[in-house]
Amino acid sequence: MPQKACKSCGQGFEISPDDLAFYTQITVPTPTLCPDCRMQRRMAFRNERNLYKRTCDFSGREMISLYPASSPYKIYEQSVWWSDQWDPMEYGMDYDPSRPFFEQFGELLLKVPRIALQNNKNENSAYGNDTSNLKNCYLCFNAQDMEDCCYVTTGGFNSRDCLDLFWSLGCELSYECTKATGAYHCFFCFNSSEISDCRFCEDCVGCKNCFGCVGLRQKEYCIYNQQATKAQYEEFMKNFHFTPESIQAEKEKLRALRLTVPCKNLAIHNSEDCEGDFISDSKNCSACFDVMYSQNGKYIWDAMVNNSYDCYNTGLDTNFAFEAVATYVVNNVKCTNICTHSSDLSICDSCTQSEHLLGCVSLKHKKYCILNKQYSKEDYEALVPKIIAAMQRDGEWGEFFPAQLSPFGYNDSMAAEYFPLTRDQALAQGFQWNDTVKPTPTTNTSESILQCKKDQKHYRITPEELKFYQREALPLPELCPDCRHYERKALLNPRKLWDRSCMKCAAPIKTTYAPNRQEIVYCEACTLKELY
Repeated sequence: MPQKACKSCGQGFEISPDDLAFYTQITVPTPTLCPDCRMQRRMAFRNERNLYKRTCDFSGREMISLYPASSPYKIYEQSVWWSDQWDPMEYGMDYDPSRPFFEQFGELLLKVPRIALQNNKNENSAYGNDTSNLKNCYLCFNAQDMEDCCYVTTGGFNSRDCLDLFWSLGCELSYECTKATGAYHCFFCFNSSEISDCRFCEDCVGCKNCFGCVGLRQKEYCIYNQQATKAQYEEFMKNFHFTPESIQAEKEKLRALRLTVPCKNLAIHNSEDCEGDFISDSKNCSACFDVMYSQNGKYIWDAMVNNSYDCYNTGLDTNFAFEAVATYVVNNVKCTNICTHSSDLSICDSCTQSEHLLGCVSLKHKKYCILNKQYSKEDYEALVPKIIAAMQRDGEWGEFFPAQLSPFGYNDSMAAEYFPLTRDQALAQGFQWNDTVKPTPTTNTSESILQCKKDQKHYRITPEELKFYQREALPLPELCPDCRHYERKALLNPRKLWDRSCMKCAAPIKTTYAPNRQEIVYCEACTLKELY
């Protein structure tokens, strides 16, 4: 297969015949960056979890925003941004054929107001982003359909009374769980589904009343993978007390037990011809991670898409998306960020319910626009090919937005979580950096302020979470919400595939477990025989 050298990192990467066919179908050239550098560039345009207090540039009211007060962008509170009190078409620009298109697009990005947060139909849940249908929630991100939850990132879907979850769905009364689905009253559990009253469990399915277990199916009253009677289990739990020391000790025991139980090479369920990790109900998806209900995709992370390449956090009835971030319910879009319910968009940011746009920002219910300027259908169709030809000449067509156009500092973006860089490294690669120092939180008589033992930041304990800890006899967390989130995230394998051999039958496998890892890694067939 043809090899190309990434113009950013210099590493070689392949262009398969299927890749070439896709690029030809959507009329873009082959990529100039390797898959990882392309993903890093896209993720640099998404700030998901870093919030700031500032004023709205329209109303002057104080608000919570993804953008600090020092940001050069115009930021409007959500109610204003969605209203008809302003017109994004007023910022329209004439296309200048003598200048690079991305230079002109960058100027438009700086002029057109951006929305402070992406929240919808929430009640008493102001502190969060990219959420919908939340009630009484605090510091939740990329989540929907939750009530009385705090510190949840990516998940929800009918979750209630939960704290500190990551990538977890349909949970209730659960705490410190990652990749948990249908967990009821479970603490410190990972990669498990349909479990209840479990503590410190990993890769368990349909289990109840289990403690410190790995790889169990449909079990009850088990302690460290050993069967116990109900009386024995209840006596064990009666004598176990949650303290920072006991929690750390149990985490270490769980890691040791993990090394004795075979791991499946990839977490792929109910899918056909797929390669990646945490893929479900999908077909013909490769180099994909955390993908569901998808077909014919490649280089996709956190998505539900069809016939698409190079997407991050994108999906829901989406077809033929290319180089897309946070783009939903779309068809035939190229190089888009935060666009929804639209079709035939190229190089657009924050556009919704629109079609036939090129280089537009924050448009709603529009068609046949270039750089936020209205054209007739005939003039639009005549000018767009000329712009594309110029972009091809300049090496811009088929490329996502240049790194320097990101409205966020690299350290605030999702790229920093998956592709960490120092300040100097980020600036050298053309990314921005946010030097804003967040103030120490203030409190009132009903709240407490603690200092994180890891990064020394101060953080708040709200009355609601204090009640949860007291009710469940849990100690107050010693780390701030960010450090707790990063610890949960560290439980997941890297989004990278290695070639290995099954340690049972020696068949060649792809896996997210690096060859130097100590875990016992089996192919799917051998894992099923072992666990069932």
